[in-house]
Amino acid sequence: MKRIGILLGVFAVLVVVGSALNGGKSGQTRQQPVVAITSEKAKETPLTPAENKARQEKWFGAATIIAAQKAVRAEVKDPDSVQFKDVFSNYTEAYDVVACGYVNAKNSFGAYTGYKAFVSSGKSVILEGRDEIKTAWASACGQ
Repeated sequence: MKRIGILLGVFAVLVVVGSALNGGKSGQTRQQPVVAITSEKAKETPLTPAENKARQEKWFGAATIIAAQKAVRAEVKDPDSVQFKDVFSNYTEAYDVVACGYVNAKNSFGAYTGYKAFVSSGKSVILEGRDEIKTAWASACGQ
C-alpha cells in the first residue's frame, strides 16, 4: 500500500512539472509559422528534348545498367564468366532509357566467345548473333 502511495505521488509531481513546462496549456500545441518561399524554380518551364534526355540518363541510367547486366547474365550459358565492356545508358523518346554495350561470356565448351553487342532495357535483351542488333543499336543507342 505504501508503494502505491509513493507511485501516485511521483505521478502527480510529473503531471505538475509537465503542465508547468507546457505553459499551463493542456491539449494545445504550438503553431509553427508558415513561411512561403517563392522562387524562379517554382515557375518551371518545360524541358527541351536535350535537357529531358540528360535528366533521364542521370536519374535512371545507373539503375538501367545494373538491371541490364542482370538480364544479360540470365541469357548466357555461363553467367559467372560474363565480362562487360563500354556499357553506357541512353535515352530516346521511343525506347526510354536503355543500356548498350559489349558482353563476353563462356560458351558450352568453356571458351570465351568474344565481345558481342547488346541492348537492354533491363527487362529484355537483344544480343548480337542471336537477334537483329544493328537496327536496335542504331535506334536505341544512337550510334
